[in-house]
Amino acid sequence: MSIYFTVIIQVLLVIHVLKTGRNRYWIWLLIFVPLVGGLAYLFIEIIPEFRGGIQGQRAMRNVRNAVNPGAELQKHAAAWEQSANADNARRYANALMNHGHYSQAGEVLEQALSGFFATEPGLLLLKARAKFETSDSAGAVRVLEELQKANPDFRSAQGHMLYARSLEESGRMEEALDEFQEVSRYFPGVEARYRLTLALAAAGKTQDAIHELEQLSKDAGLAPAHFRKSQKKWLNLVKEQLKQLQH
Repeated sequence: MSIYFTVIIQVLLVIHVLKTGRNRYWIWLLIFVPLVGGLAYLFIEIIPEFRGGIQGQRAMRNVRNAVNPGAELQKHAAAWEQSANADNARRYANALMNHGHYSQAGEVLEQALSGFFATEPGLLLLKARAKFETSDSAGAVRVLEELQKANPDFRSAQGHMLYARSLEESGRMEEALDEFQEVSRYFPGVEARYRLTLALAAAGKTQDAIHELEQLSKDAGLAPAHFRKSQKKWLNLVKEQLKQLQH
């Protein structure tokens, strides 16, 4: 059984060499000294590439968080304590919000938003998110409008979505619908269009919501498989929402 397994690993590594255009000497090493060659190829070629890529970095970060959940938060807290600058504030606030500490993140951002960085768009966007997550949707609207006034050329799909959601939570439904319509035209993925249907249904425009859900489902059916896979969570919610509104 172990021999077959070794052969399978050899074959897979040789295929990887050929597909990625590595130096062909690896093939000889993998064939004639499989154990040493395989370990060498793994540590010299595959692991550095994996750690350098976005997916690899994300996977390594997830592993570190699983082993020591508070390590990254502690690291950013220490950096912020050592130097209370805008970059450290951004990283620390993000880490705090990833752990659900939205109020504390807001306090960090309040300190950072001063002087030259008083209207820094990235920090203001995080501040708006912290307010939204602490049920201060009206405050989030004010911060986002302040951001746009101070930075008229700043564009953020996530910020636009947050603005629409904050308007909706603040009871400004017609304005929210306009913003959901606008952001759904360019927001990547399904989320914006799905949230638009929720707002339409909440505003009593059930038929419009059903029409948008049906169109969304048709569009997803024509999309590539990798898109449907990446949007599985939202597409499942679309199906559930359509089922509820049709009954």
